[in-house]
Amino acid sequence: MRMLKIAGMMMLVAGLVLGLAFGVAAKKNDDSASVSINASFSIPSWISLSVVGNGDVSFGEVAGGGGYEGNNETELRVLSTTSWALSSTILWNDSTMPDGASQSIIEKALELSFDKVGGSWGVHSVNVSYGLDVSDDDMAELPVGDYNLVIQYTATTD
Repeated sequence: MRMLKIAGMMMLVAGLVLGLAFGVAAKKNDDSASVSINASFSIPSWISLSVVGNGDVSFGEVAGGGGYEGNNETELRVLSTTSWALSSTILWNDSTMPDGASQSIIEKALELSFDKVGGSWGVHSVNVSYGLDVSDDDMAELPVGDYNLVIQYTATTD
């Protein structure tokens, strides 16, 4: 009986040794490891404004009071990382007009129609159409000659 106990103990010890060896061997076959890092960045607020195609417009000859439609629309392209707003102004120092022409009459007569004047982040197209609505009384205050207005568009982030 003692022999059976010794043989049983030896088998138990052998089983434990084999199990441990198999467990170590199984661990050695795992040749991968992994770690994690954080990659961060920031996108600042920025905006870009451009004219797509030929944005110039002409009203032709303005021969008397009334409404005149521009012959072209201007397509503006806004790229922005945040909400934005669009505005316009006439650059009088860069514009050419006959002496004595009234800036206030021209500002009142010029009509700019935007299909949108603001938006959120992303890429946006803005179409601007033009009209000129001059009264007979205002025509009497505008001298004969060529008028060339420089219109500046400005896109600003909120």
